[in-house]
Amino acid sequence: MFSLPFLELSRFKRSTLTRLAIIVVLIIPTIYGGTYLASNWDPTGNLDKLDAAIVNLDRGAEQPSATGGKSEGHVNAGDELVENMTGEDGAGFTWKSTSASEAQQGLDSGKYAAILTVPSDFSAHLVSTGGDDPEQAQLNMQTNDANNYIVGKAASQILNVIRENLNKTTTGKYVNQVYIGFNNIFDNISKAADSAGELHDGAAQLHTGSVKLADGADQLADGTGELVDGTGQAVTGSRQLHSGLVKLDAGAGDLADATGQARSGSKTLASGASQVADGTAQLQDKADDATRKAKDFHKRADDLVDATAPRIDRAAKDFDDARNTVRDDIGDDVDKLAQKYPDDPDIQRLVKRADAVGDDLDAAHQRAVDAFEDGKQLRKDAQSSADRLIKQVDQADRQIGKLNDGAQQVATGAGTLHTGLVKLDKGANTLHDSTGQAASGAKQLADGAVKLNAGAVKLDSGANTLADSSHQLADGAKKIDDGSGQLADGLHDGAEQIPTYSKSDRETRSDVVALPVTGENEPQNAVNYYGEGLAPFFISLALWIGGMITYMVIKAIPFRALASTASSWRVAWSGYVPALIFAVGQVLILWATLAFILDFTVSSWLWTLLFSIIVAASFHTIHQMCVVLFGAVGRLLALVLLMVQLGAAGGTYPVQTAPAFFQAISPYLPMTWAVSGLRALIAGGEPIHAVRAALVLILFGLCGLLVSTIACSAKRVVRIKDLHPSLEL
Repeated sequence: MFSLPFLELSRFKRSTLTRLAIIVVLIIPTIYGGTYLASNWDPTGNLDKLDAAIVNLDRGAEQPSATGGKSEGHVNAGDELVENMTGEDGAGFTWKSTSASEAQQGLDSGKYAAILTVPSDFSAHLVSTGGDDPEQAQLNMQTNDANNYIVGKAASQILNVIRENLNKTTTGKYVNQVYIGFNNIFDNISKAADSAGELHDGAAQLHTGSVKLADGADQLADGTGELVDGTGQAVTGSRQLHSGLVKLDAGAGDLADATGQARSGSKTLASGASQVADGTAQLQDKADDATRKAKDFHKRADDLVDATAPRIDRAAKDFDDARNTVRDDIGDDVDKLAQKYPDDPDIQRLVKRADAVGDDLDAAHQRAVDAFEDGKQLRKDAQSSADRLIKQVDQADRQIGKLNDGAQQVATGAGTLHTGLVKLDKGANTLHDSTGQAASGAKQLADGAVKLNAGAVKLDSGANTLADSSHQLADGAKKIDDGSGQLADGLHDGAEQIPTYSKSDRETRSDVVALPVTGENEPQNAVNYYGEGLAPFFISLALWIGGMITYMVIKAIPFRALASTASSWRVAWSGYVPALIFAVGQVLILWATLAFILDFTVSSWLWTLLFSIIVAASFHTIHQMCVVLFGAVGRLLALVLLMVQLGAAGGTYPVQTAPAFFQAISPYLPMTWAVSGLRALIAGGEPIHAVRAALVLILFGLCGLLVSTIACSAKRVVRIKDLHPSLEL
C-alpha cells in the first residue's frame, strides 16, 4: 500500500536540486502566509509611525458665562487641541503642527498621511453652546486615496475619536457652569427670601404709619375749613388797599412828568454851552498853533535863503570854470586833433560834441546866475510876508482867548443847573415808581388773596380726600403686610427645593450629561492583533498555494504506477501520499514560524494543528484531481478556483457584504470552510463550527480522491494527446 508512494518520493534523493525542491515545497506556504501576516500583523497599532499634519487657523473666542455674567476668559481651543494632538495624548498618527501650504504639499507628496484643519471659528462655535445662537464646531480631515485608501478609513476613525473627546470636554465644561448656575440661583433666591422678610417688616411699619396718617388727615381737614374763612377776609382788605394806592400813583406821575421836562431843557442848555466852550477852546488851540507855524515859516524862509544863496553862487562859478575848461583846454585839444586828422569822421564828430557841450555849459551858467538873482528877491518877499502874517495871528490869538474864558464860565453854570434838575427828576420818578409798585403789589396782594382763598378751598377738599385715601392706604398696607409675609415664606420654601452641587458632584454629573450614552465594544473570543484576525484567510490561502506548488514538483499520478498491475485506487493513493506528507510539513513549518516569530496565539494548538492538516490534505486532493483530470490545464484551473475563492471565502469582510454571485457559491468552496474553522479555533469560538468545517473538508478530500481514482482508470490507456500535449506547464 505504501510501496508506490515511497517509490515516488525516492526520486527526490537523486540530486541536490531535487532535495532543494522538497525544501521549497515545504516553505512556500510559510513564506507566503508569514510574509502577508507579518506585513499586516498590527497596522492600527503602528499608525503612530505615520506623520500627519495639523493646521490651526483658530482665532480664539471669549467664553460666555452660563449664568449670564461677564465673560469667563479667552478660549483658545485650537491651541489646546494642537498641544494635545502633538503631545503624548495624540490620537493615531504622529501629528505635526504646520502651515496650510506646507500641509497640502506634504499630503500631495505622501509625506503626511492626513491633514486635520482647525477652522478659524473653532473656539467661537465651541463656546456658542453657552449663548443664544449655538453652532456646531467643525474639524476637517483630509486624506489622499491616491497614496493609500486604508489610511483614509483609519483617519475617519481617528476623527471620530477626536470628536468624541472634544464633545466630552466642551460639553462637560458648559454643563458644569450650568450646575454652578443652580448654586447661584439658590444663593439669589435665599437673598430674595431675606429681602422679602425685610419687606414684610417694612410693610408692618407702613401699616402702623398709615393709621397715624389717617388720624392726622382728619385733623388737617378741620384746619383747612378755618383757613377758608380767614382768606375770605383777606380778599376784602387787599382790594381796599389797592384803590388808595392807585390814586397816590396818579399824583406821583404828574410830578415826574414836570421834572422830566425841566431836566430835558437844562440838559439841552448844558450841552450847548459845553459845545461852545469846547469850540472856543479848540479855536484858542488852533490860534496858538497858527502863531507857532507863522514864526516857524519865517525862520525856515530865512534859513532857506541863507542856505541856497551861497550854493547857487558857487554853482554859477563852477559852471563858469567848466565852460572855460571846455572852451580853452579841451577845445584847444580837440582843435589840435581836428587839424591833425582832418579827414577822420570820428574826430569831426568829437569837435561837434565839444562845441555842443560848451554851448550847454554857457546856457547852464546863465540859468544859475538868473536863479541866484531870483533867490535874493524871493528872500525879501518871504521875509515881508512872514512879518505881516505873524502880526495878524497874534491879534487873533488874543481875541480868541477872551472869548474862550467867557464860554467856559457859561458851560460851568449850565452844568450845575442840569445836575440839580437831574436829581429832582430822579426823585420824582422814584416816587412815581414806588407808588406804582405799591399799587401793583396791592393788586397782586388782592389777586393772591383771591387765589389763596381758592387754594384754601381746594386744600380743604384735598384734605378731606387725603383723609379718605389715608384710611384706604391703611387698609392696603395691611394687605401688603400679609402678602409680603406669604412671599417671604414661599421664597424660603422654594430656595430649599433648588438643588446645589459640590465640585465633585458637578464633575460627575457633567461627565454623565456630556456623554449620556456610552458604548463599549466587548468582543467575544477577542484576538490580540489585526494579523491574528486575518490569519484564517491568509493561512488558508498559503495552504492552497502550497498544494499548487506541491503538484508542480511531484506527479499527480506516477507513470510507473499506471504501468503496473496495481489497482486504480492504489495508483491515485500513490500520487496523493507524497503530497500529504508535504502538506503536513507545510502546516508544521508555517505554524512554527507564526508562533515563534510573530508570537501567534491560538485557543488550542493541538486542534488547530489537526484542523490545519485536514485543510491542507483536502486542498491537496483537489489539486491532484485537477491535474489528473486536465493535466497542465488543471493547474490553471486551480489558479482560477483560487481567484474565485478570494472573493467568496469571506476572509477579510463577511461574505454577506459581497455580491450575490459570491454569496451563492461560497458554501460550495473548500476555502470558505477552511477560513470558518480556523477562525473558531484561533479565536476560541464554538467548537461545533470547527467540527462542521472539518467534516465538510474531509468530504471534499474524499470526493477529490474518488474522482482521481476514477480518472486513473482512464489514464491507463495512453492516447496521442497524452504523448504530445498541446500545453505543458
